[in-house]
Amino acid sequence: MVEVIQNAGIIVAASKGLSTESTVVSCLSRFVEGGRNAPCMLLLFAGGLHDPAVILDVIAARYPNTRIVGASAAGIIGPEGAAYSGLEIGMVAFMHDDLTPKLYFANTLAQGDLEAGRELGRMIHQEHAPEATVLLLYDSVLSVEPRRLHVAGAVVRGLQDVLGIHAPITGAGVLTDLAITDGWMVLDGAVRRHVAAALVFPPEVTTEAVVLHACRPISAFMTITGIDGAEILTLDGRRALDVIEERLDMPLISEAGHPSRIMTLGLKLGEQWNSAGPEDYVNRLILTANRQTGSITLFEPDFFEGALVQLMQNDPEMMLQTARTQVATATSSRSDGATPFLRLYIDCAGRASIMSGSEVEEADVVRGALQDDVPFLGFYSGVEIAPMQGFSRPLDWTGVLMTLLVRAR
Repeated sequence: MVEVIQNAGIIVAASKGLSTESTVVSCLSRFVEGGRNAPCMLLLFAGGLHDPAVILDVIAARYPNTRIVGASAAGIIGPEGAAYSGLEIGMVAFMHDDLTPKLYFANTLAQGDLEAGRELGRMIHQEHAPEATVLLLYDSVLSVEPRRLHVAGAVVRGLQDVLGIHAPITGAGVLTDLAITDGWMVLDGAVRRHVAAALVFPPEVTTEAVVLHACRPISAFMTITGIDGAEILTLDGRRALDVIEERLDMPLISEAGHPSRIMTLGLKLGEQWNSAGPEDYVNRLILTANRQTGSITLFEPDFFEGALVQLMQNDPEMMLQTARTQVATATSSRSDGATPFLRLYIDCAGRASIMSGSEVEEADVVRGALQDDVPFLGFYSGVEIAPMQGFSRPLDWTGVLMTLLVRAR
């Protein structure tokens, strides 16, 4: 089955199938109906069971002059629903030059995330103003054995070193599946890994990003007293794993060292003792732990010694209610004259029902809460990136609804 929606020179199509070739063709068939011209650019996301080289070949055979920007995804949120079997493909076709972004990429993540971000920032800075709208996509997986990830915070910081701390960056780290098995991108006619790419939109395009949170604190504040990168060694002067398991009153990890439940540590923004809601925390997923050393490892290495953190737990009911209310409010009628032309939903893979324990797919709630017919496509990510309290930063366990708009002329 192919799902499709179109408006204002943007066409979104999504399909699912065992054959990569036939699934791609199903999507592409929607772009040629009615004698339409070839797209200026195709932005696509594909489940990890599809072959990116085949995707590239099939599209290039049909549209040899169309620029292809592709990325793996742990799942697709199409116009008719969310799925993460690995067999889904979603595409956005930009049919007109005036809305089509320019592509820049740095294929040097394996040599250093920070410098790759700076390299990407220098490319953007040469041709665009600091306030240009940027969609950042990068390959999340550095290695599988041992499990190491590219650092979103370092990539974003590199961009900000060049473009400025307030540069409006929204984006994601891409994965092939919920198990963080791999990641890839398709750029400039080749399948690439260890790459960061930026889509930079024309000056008249602006963006709004709504960040949906779903975690609440379940512990008092704890002080990080020992940390090495993403590995927290001690909390309150004791082995971090021991402290956390005491708070949970149950083991955090299995015998193999894998978390037995999804938990995060939250860093509260602003004054420590002021009242706060979920939107006042930056959360970091506990990726793994070491029973022998008593350490825990977070998804990002941006916490620091002396930081006050709390153990955070996902709240499925909060997640669904926040999705209903904030999405409906954000997509209601506008009075500023700007016209939305595309919505991208970047959803943490952990918010999928199979991971969160929710009986309802949160992504389907988001899709159902949209108040208009603006073309929409979502995908499941490893890290979400969005402006929050003044500047863009990587986030965990969030959903980011990115709306692209054309300013009133």
